[in-house]
Amino acid sequence: MGICVLDKETIKEPRSSRLALRLGHDSLHALAYNPDDTASAIYRRLPLESSSASLMKSLEEVVYDNPVLLSDFLQIDILIDTPRFAIVPDDIIAGDSDMTQSLLIKAIGEEAASGEVIVDDMTHIEATIVMSVDSDITAFMRRTFNNPTIRHNLSPQCRYFFDKNRIDNAGKMYVNLRRDAMDIIVLGNDSLRMANTFRFRDIMDAVYYIMACREMLDLDPAGNELLIAGDESLRDEITPILRKFLGYVMPVVPPAYVPKDDEQWEKAPFDLIILPLCE
Repeated sequence: MGICVLDKETIKEPRSSRLALRLGHDSLHALAYNPDDTASAIYRRLPLESSSASLMKSLEEVVYDNPVLLSDFLQIDILIDTPRFAIVPDDIIAGDSDMTQSLLIKAIGEEAASGEVIVDDMTHIEATIVMSVDSDITAFMRRTFNNPTIRHNLSPQCRYFFDKNRIDNAGKMYVNLRRDAMDIIVLGNDSLRMANTFRFRDIMDAVYYIMACREMLDLDPAGNELLIAGDESLRDEITPILRKFLGYVMPVVPPAYVPKDDEQWEKAPFDLIILPLCE
């Protein structure tokens, strides 16, 4: 048995709270809060065994070791951080259920056929995220949690930044930094130009990926803004480096409902924080 870090003392009123989970290759992130009292937020990172053979068993143990996660929450959202995905224009797969798996297999290989294919239609962006998730994991989630919404972790970010970007159609790059990876999303001319995740060990690797993506998409170093969300210490480390090459590098302003200087919200992954604005 593992260690219980979430119980009914930390989450006192599950029925009035939202639960947002983020499953990665080595951890389960959990953010619970009452929408009418955002200062009530509780965030925890629950480590998992990272090998594919033990991930399912580790996930089960973590959930059952923290039984408050099994409560009847007001709403449950689950984000999956997986490289087994593709983003395609809506008009390519419209009305063709077989096309989604075919496209995914072409994008990531035959391993896509071994899992459950989940289709996330980001309608107003006119794009769809198609991902493959281990069927044992999706079955466990649907069996264990009350009517969860399961999406790729890039989905809320694409929706959120797209809506923010419509105020200004000039091309912008958004970066969401975390401990060992970052999401890069590029928008312009009222459309999604790019969304992908890059893993890195050193901050200069992250700089390289950012600059390479900008060059590939022909973004103007002086005119096309770069906005950075995510881990504060990584933001502080990478920002002065990027400002040597780019004219506008700024942090992403958190949503208005996030209490200022709240430790729980500050530690939570950005894609979980913005979920209420991405439905």
